[in-house]
Amino acid sequence: MQKIESPKNEQIKQIKKLQQKKYRQQQGQYLLEGWHSIKEALNNRPEQIKLLLVEADYLPLVTALANQVSAGPTIEITARVTETLSETVHPEGVFAVIAQQETVVTSAEQPQPWLVLDRVQDPGNAGTMVRTADAAGFAGVVFSEGGIDPWNSKVVRSMQGSQFHLQVLQVPDLKNWLLAQRTAGYQLLGTLVDPKATDMRAFQPASGAYALVLGNEAHGMAPELAAVMDVNLYVPIFGHAESLNVAIAAAILMYQLQLN
Repeated sequence: MQKIESPKNEQIKQIKKLQQKKYRQQQGQYLLEGWHSIKEALNNRPEQIKLLLVEADYLPLVTALANQVSAGPTIEITARVTETLSETVHPEGVFAVIAQQETVVTSAEQPQPWLVLDRVQDPGNAGTMVRTADAAGFAGVVFSEGGIDPWNSKVVRSMQGSQFHLQVLQVPDLKNWLLAQRTAGYQLLGTLVDPKATDMRAFQPASGAYALVLGNEAHGMAPELAAVMDVNLYVPIFGHAESLNVAIAAAILMYQLQLN
């Protein structure tokens, strides 16, 4: 097994570049940190793991699982390398280079809903919505251009490994992607902070084949997207708050729609 001791190693320098969006986009890969999330990758999507980098203390645990699946090679690293690669306060010394997911074609023949994020900016909100979509049985989460990068390290930490249970995609033209889903038989459901929209309690999706769109934290869903929705929903507010946090609203809507 290869061992890298110096943070100045050229391979480590290249891996560290994955902390930057432009290099993630160029390579189609991102850096994953932490045993919990890496275990989810090994158990569910080992083919996406291109490389494992592990300190000695974690090596027996990681290699025992990695040897059972078709994951990439493992490199032993030192604490100095961990300090260079980590973006957390208390790193575990377990990293993986992960291939980003490719766009998939949806089908209404086996309907599962999709969550769509229109220019959502906050990494904690984005990661929480991916985890909630996972818990609610959604097929995947689509990120728009102009919003947070789904492979930003803060988003990835907030996902807690849920990206290995469903699809997580970023598409260059969200409107075209949505219209393609309609052609495939999906119902398009928007969300508005507007009582003139349809009360979520009065709506039931035709089937599990729907895409639920949540908008930007400050500005909501783009008007050009709202205009092409089959239905625009709102979450009723009974108190005096102007609106709900987007991740909270998404959780309420996803479970309301799934339970209908």
